[in-house]
Amino acid sequence: MDREDETKKYIRENWFKDHKAVLTKHGDLEVLDWRKPGTCCYAVRYVFDGDKMYITGDIGEALFWLTWKANVHSFNGISTGYFMEKMRAFSDDRYDFEKNEAKSRLIEWKNEILESNYPLDDDYDEEDNWYPERDEFIEKIDELICEVDNCNTESMWAGIVNSEPYNSFISEYDCDYWEWIYSIGNETSARIYGYIVGLQMASEQLKESEVEQ
Repeated sequence: MDREDETKKYIRENWFKDHKAVLTKHGDLEVLDWRKPGTCCYAVRYVFDGDKMYITGDIGEALFWLTWKANVHSFNGISTGYFMEKMRAFSDDRYDFEKNEAKSRLIEWKNEILESNYPLDDDYDEEDNWYPERDEFIEKIDELICEVDNCNTESMWAGIVNSEPYNSFISEYDCDYWEWIYSIGNETSARIYGYIVGLQMASEQLKESEVEQ
């Protein structure tokens, strides 16, 4: 089970365990209230207005512009990536900064550079110090990896990357670093997963209610 599936499972079993779906119509608008009765904890309100959807509540606010007429059942099976493409505004960061993921990617880059720039054979002896630049590279990349612990958001990490001496060091080894390094710790915000899970659980509930009636 990958992180997305694990997060969605956690949301189902913890955030929305006792939530109930209430769907009402107000002219051309449909309003879905998704909450646990008697509390606003993890409560979400979805407003469907033609090809637009507005979300408010305890897990943030968002605006979606869609290419279809929105309703509670029209998001079943949607991928997270496509859902995020339709999101035009969000009150929080779209991505959480996952430190372990960022460190893993930097360690991978470190090994790639060592292998391509400073290859060692079986006769290598550390005392010979064939590559003094190698030790300098290792020292600098390890410092950069340690900086990850000081970051909690994508913007904080971008600040580290853009600062000196790190920016000059990174660009020296990869002039196209901007294509990948800023996003190395990005993991989709749990709140966005929450929006999808809420819609899908509400759809399931409402369909079950229709069958029972």
